[in-house]
Amino acid sequence: MMRFILVTLTAFLLMGFAPEEARKANEAYDNGEYERAIALFKKAIDAEPDNPKLFYNLASAQAKAGNSEEAIRTFEQFKNMTDDPERRAMANYDIGNILAEEKKWDQALDYYKRSLRYMAGDEDAKHNYELAQKKKNEQQEQDKNQQNQNQNQDQDQQDQQQQQNQDQDQQDQQDQQQQQNQQDQNQNQDQEQDQQNQQNQENQQDQQDQQQQQSKISQADAEKILRALEQKEKDLLQEFKKQKMKSSENTNEKDW
Repeated sequence: MMRFILVTLTAFLLMGFAPEEARKANEAYDNGEYERAIALFKKAIDAEPDNPKLFYNLASAQAKAGNSEEAIRTFEQFKNMTDDPERRAMANYDIGNILAEEKKWDQALDYYKRSLRYMAGDEDAKHNYELAQKKKNEQQEQDKNQQNQNQNQDQDQQDQQQQQNQDQDQQDQQDQQQQQNQQDQNQNQDQEQDQQNQQNQENQQDQQDQQQQQSKISQADAEKILRALEQKEKDLLQEFKKQKMKSSENTNEKDW
């Protein structure tokens, strides 16, 4: 399995006369105390601002501490302080490694190219360039597959949503039809009920009319009977008077 060949040690060991902070910074760097090394290298740079080695070592410590953007800026400062092709190649190579670790393949490839322009025979730079190109192709293929997968998922979701919309529309139509049917049924029932109520009212009116007619007939019969009784009573009274008169006459005849 191919791996990136990264810088693991300080590129420059400060030999001979060097600021006390620089020696302590190198020791901290070697011990993995990168934040402490950064602070000490900065103090050493304040004492020797024209020493490019201090800038390179500071950039290396910043890269190890994970301060990628600061490390790249410091490497760029180092490049501007030297005309040595090998040192410029080293700085470009290290910047390429920082970008490769962050999977910024296009930028990493660009810096590996710059490094190879200064040192065409650098096998490490060639190795990392080829590996970065391979990783870029793999990433592009993954992105393409992911894009296709996302498009398929989007299409599936669209189809599913469209089907759901169709089902919902169909359900809405069914609900509307059922509602209309129910309304029609209720309307028919209301009409039937109105007709029944009207029929009942008519029947009741007929019954009332019949009762009134019967009442009128009964009242007429009663009046007729009453008149007949009154007439009979008058006839009886007259008959009684006649008999009484006859009796009176007979009595008078005997006295004579």
